[in-house]
Amino acid sequence: MLKLFERNTGLQVIIILVVAVLLWIQPLAHPEPMPAPDGFAPLYSLIYHIGLSPLVAVILAMLLVLLGGFFLNLIMTNVGLVSQNSLLPTLFYTLFMSAQATTLTPMLLVGVLAISIIKMLMLHSTLLTISSDKIFGIAALIGICSLIYLPSVALLASYLLVVVNYRLYSWRDWMVLLLGLMAPFLPLWAVQYLSDDLAAGFVSMGDTLATTHFHAHPVETLPAIANGILLGTFLISLFTVWRKLGEKTVVWQKNATSVMLLTVAAIAVLLYSGLYPINLQYFAIPFALCATIRFTPETRRRMPRQKQWRRNLYDYLFILIIVSAVLC
Repeated sequence: MLKLFERNTGLQVIIILVVAVLLWIQPLAHPEPMPAPDGFAPLYSLIYHIGLSPLVAVILAMLLVLLGGFFLNLIMTNVGLVSQNSLLPTLFYTLFMSAQATTLTPMLLVGVLAISIIKMLMLHSTLLTISSDKIFGIAALIGICSLIYLPSVALLASYLLVVVNYRLYSWRDWMVLLLGLMAPFLPLWAVQYLSDDLAAGFVSMGDTLATTHFHAHPVETLPAIANGILLGTFLISLFTVWRKLGEKTVVWQKNATSVMLLTVAAIAVLLYSGLYPINLQYFAIPFALCATIRFTPETRRRMPRQKQWRRNLYDYLFILIIVSAVLC
């Protein structure tokens, strides 16, 4: 099945659309309203108070996931992380973003913006660093994400690890980062100051960051098992790619590492969403890369010819991932 999927772009598009419909058919049939803002989320509050109908919110969420997956696919192919004719990143991103989604949510919006952060982090030449304008843009996007969903400020932790990877140690880089991070907040603070809400805004930020959820959500057995299968697949794929980084060029290593480091932010955000079942949306971007590499023809060809049954396991696992996402 994977061989057929890789060779035919039209078939890849059809499969992605069919899978998207399977994942979103229930929310489309019984649309739910957008969740009310929880804590400090001024930008999401603006979107929420537009008053989108439940059906429009679901359709918009589905389109954002598909477009985000395609954009992420394009970014990865442009820097050589994945094959030019593969749409597997789009499929895997769609699976993780849609598996538990029911409508437009803050995390879904943050997931789309995180793709733009990845684009700015990608290296396209032997110059193993990024420019000041990109540092500012990345920091500003992290700030915007925080205004949509405050715990997503954890993206800053992933970026600080990228700082080590790219050796961005100069005082200028740190100042640009700080200015970029503050840029989205300054207009908000100005409005709050003029309306005498500045102190209340800071209190709301503190309360939101202090409210964590160290518990498991109630869930039926089958979705819980499916969630565990998807999480286990991601962890195995992440470990496999990380272990084989040394086989690639330096530029490839740095680009792949920048994508995989989003896992750190995802783990931190889990403290605010419950420990199980895992919200797979947080891991969608690194999963799209790691699972694609795990299922590439080069990886499968390493299996000895006499162990053809092991190669077939990739097809079975590929189908199991899709089925598990639908069952979530």
